Amino acid sequence: MVWAGFHLHGRTPLYCIRGNLTGERNRDEIVRPQIIPTLQAMGAGALLQDNNATPHRARVVQNVLQRQQIVRMNWPARSPDLAPMEHLWDIIGRRVRDNHPPPADVDQLFRFLQQEWTAIPQQMLQNHVNSMRSRIGECLAARGGHTRY
Repeated sequence: MVWAGFHLHGRTPLYCIRGNLTGERNRDEIVRPQIIPTLQAMGAGALLQDNNATPHRARVVQNVLQRQQIVRMNWPARSPDLAPMEHLWDIIGRRVRDNHPPPADVDQLFRFLQQEWTAIPQQMLQNHVNSMRSRIGECLAARGGHTRY
């Protein structure tokens, strides 16, 4: 999708709009304040899933996760069929396009994205979580190939 010179793709995370995500930024802006508290609140057995992107696998991130005893799920690289977040980014992008005028600048685009993220119905998020079992089953049946997701 393109808005006034901004080229956004379904896999463009919100944090990348405000600059490049480095291992340090990932650790300081995402892992420490958001991921660790969430996984700790989920209790024993909670696993971290990421998409194997370089900032997610950076040594500074690995070290923090190890110290906090966060277990990372083994996950194939580039597997959008198994990543509900990829589908949510697509939904957010469509909602921004449908509900807002073209943004005047990156700050306005960021605000639009935040508004639409918070407006996604909780049931839609729950449906994505609940679909994981069938997503994985289809991916296994397709031997890692294309699925309906």
